[in-house]
Amino acid sequence: MFIAQVTFSTKDFEVRSILDNKASHAKEDFEGFQGFRGAEVWKSESKNKLEYAIVSKWDDKKDFQAWVSRPDHVEEHKSMNKETEEQEKAKYQKIEKQIKKYEIVE
Repeated sequence: MFIAQVTFSTKDFEVRSILDNKASHAKEDFEGFQGFRGAEVWKSESKNKLEYAIVSKWDDKKDFQAWVSRPDHVEEHKSMNKETEEQEKAKYQKIEKQIKKYEIVE
């Protein structure tokens, strides 16, 4: 089994709606993909920081890589990088992203 954990965090609560939206749709984004076994969304919030961890479980690393490589996911990242409004760019720059990948040791 392969586990992917993507963590999105911010210290700027003005971008909270971006993270809340991403977290609320995270599970449905995985549905129907080959090798997908399940997902959980975890939230940690303090007065200084908001963080969501999206943990997905896959049969194999190649299944996760196929999900990441799907055209709509790639296009989403391209459009984020091409935002024309500086204000929108600034919002996304206030969000930190960290990816961790694990394989089960048996």
